[in-house]
Amino acid sequence: MQDAGYVLRWRSIFTLLSLEDLLTEQAFTALLKDAIRYNQLERYFKVSSGSIEEIASHYDLAPDIDAIKRDLSDSGGLKLSHAQRRMLMTLVALFDGYTADDLFEEGLGSLSRIIQSMDRNNRELMADLILSYPGWG
Repeated sequence: MQDAGYVLRWRSIFTLLSLEDLLTEQAFTALLKDAIRYNQLERYFKVSSGSIEEIASHYDLAPDIDAIKRDLSDSGGLKLSHAQRRMLMTLVALFDGYTADDLFEEGLGSLSRIIQSMDRNNRELMADLILSYPGWG
């Protein structure tokens, strides 16, 4: 996994922001991009145009379900650590929970199961993603 600088940058910024500031689509988009980069999941996401770095909104990004299905059907399955796999499952679920359940037949499981498989940086990213998720309001 990549440097924890992404996560540390956001943790320090979040301590300076109000809850209202956290609940912005820009904050969610930035965290989403950080989670994808940190976990090296770029190949499992597609953008409407350009690159993940260039998108301005999470609406310009979507899980590449075909790429995930191809890797899942490969004899070796997804070549990801437990933390990366759980983050991919979570990110897909944020876009469409039913699709995530269909793709990952074991399901997400309990929150404690998800958190247990993640390193500290991913746990913090997950918490920030959930907090800033624009779908709550």
